[in-house]
Amino acid sequence: MDSSPHGGLELGSAPLQLFSGDQQSRRPYKLPPACFHSDPIVDPYSGLCFFIAGHAVALLATDDTGPTGVGTASDAGPGSARVHPLVGSVPDKGDRDGLGADARLNDPWYLCSDGRGSLYCGSGEAGDKVVRLQLPPACQLSKRGAGSTGSGPACRPPHSSAASGGGSSSEQRAAAVAALTGPHAQRVRATTLRFRVPSRLRGLAHVPSSTIFGGGFGSGPSGSLVLATHTALYRLPLGGQGGGSEGGAGAGAGAGALAAPVLLAGREGGQGDTDGRGGAARFREIGGVVADAEGVVYVADASRASTALRRVAPDGTVTTLGTVDGQLSRPSFLPNGCLALCCRNPSSLLVLDLGLKPARNRPPSSAPAGPPCRTLHADMDALLEGPLSDLTLVVGDRRFPVHRLILIARCDYFRSQLEGGFADGAAAELSLPDADPAAFELLLRFVYTGAVDIPAALAPAVAELADRLLLPELCSDAQAVVLSDVAPDTVVDTLLWAERLGGSFPGLLSSLKAWAVDHYEEVRREAGESLRRLMVQSPDMALELTDGLLAKRQRIV
Repeated sequence: MDSSPHGGLELGSAPLQLFSGDQQSRRPYKLPPACFHSDPIVDPYSGLCFFIAGHAVALLATDDTGPTGVGTASDAGPGSARVHPLVGSVPDKGDRDGLGADARLNDPWYLCSDGRGSLYCGSGEAGDKVVRLQLPPACQLSKRGAGSTGSGPACRPPHSSAASGGGSSSEQRAAAVAALTGPHAQRVRATTLRFRVPSRLRGLAHVPSSTIFGGGFGSGPSGSLVLATHTALYRLPLGGQGGGSEGGAGAGAGAGALAAPVLLAGREGGQGDTDGRGGAARFREIGGVVADAEGVVYVADASRASTALRRVAPDGTVTTLGTVDGQLSRPSFLPNGCLALCCRNPSSLLVLDLGLKPARNRPPSSAPAGPPCRTLHADMDALLEGPLSDLTLVVGDRRFPVHRLILIARCDYFRSQLEGGFADGAAAELSLPDADPAAFELLLRFVYTGAVDIPAALAPAVAELADRLLLPELCSDAQAVVLSDVAPDTVVDTLLWAERLGGSFPGLLSSLKAWAVDHYEEVRREAGESLRRLMVQSPDMALELTDGLLAKRQRIV
């Protein structure tokens, strides 16, 4: 490692001694039976180290706070640190949102930070929940003073340099520790996000909005979460939420405003080691994910005797970089840029120098912070909440407040309805009969912001509606989602749907036919009954697929 351009690695001379309690009641820290430590992270928002302890998320810090919130000496002796459970109860599990020790987590795992005041972890008896942990504003390095001089008591004296936004890094981190553990501590809020992971969570990573991935198609103002199950990866755009105090207005808001996770790569229940894009790729057994500075995701994909390191590009293209012996998991970037993988038996750490750039984990500047940066995407997205609307679109049993000028400028269909002397052009309401409200909500977001993540389950409805409302770009995006999600047990239904639409989607229909021919053996093995149904409902297409299969076999011969 000494010759590595990233710099070397060095372990401490002795294990870190852990204590619990405050300075007056400090005692050796002991983890209850059947509980474990895992997932230590350094949070850029606060500059502090958090980790999972049993059924709680805890802070690791000392009185003399060092570069990552963990000092090298204190009155307890050199190489010591205090453990402060912040959310949940170390020995007691449960599923309850709330503040600090009032909340309950159920076997939390895969802790990560968005760098904007929120931590995220998996939880739940079935392993299918994600919980957001909202840090108080007083923890933010660049807003330390502003956060402690509000309606609540100050965490540090007003004359303190850290309280005014200045001071050294260690002083600011000490102030963050005081904000979370001192006499006037502000508690961390736990909120369960309003969706369920399709199966047990196997990895969680955050991709900032400033990266290629996080700032690209379908990202939220706070970037995206990448969620892994055993055999699939999903992307979840995040809203603009940041830290918030326990009593502040809107505390915990935003958790319910998230979109549903969208498939990035792989397929639920479909094991394999196939490289490819989106739903065409296959994973064997995902054991953790991590993102680099460019928003590229790296996956530890294990089999019984070896582990493959898989690279997932922002567009969902999966590439296998190599394979190492043993079952490895929990990939993580070290401060020097190397990628580390954990081995449980025997307990060891594999460190790989792949020349990658770790995600930026430096805390924000300690200079006084101004208002958050405005973006056109975020401002247009905010208009969807209805301010200044002058028209209501009625779709099924839902009503959408909208803005005439935006619809006219962005959609030819609405321009034809609202201009040119049509009778309903000046009406206060406009109805769209036979439109799917959920699909229309996605279409409307695309009209306002120019980007939207399309869940596979809604892709056919979005494609049809976008074609009907003259939005060819969105229609093309939805068709791409349909094609990327096709599988042996769904291809016949998708073919029949595309054929029913006539000449609207000729390119998609041709691609689906080609896919069915290329994967004919899989379709016959896994969904043979659907082929018989195709012969009954569309004999001409069944004959065309047979001809394509014969031509393929002749080329092989």
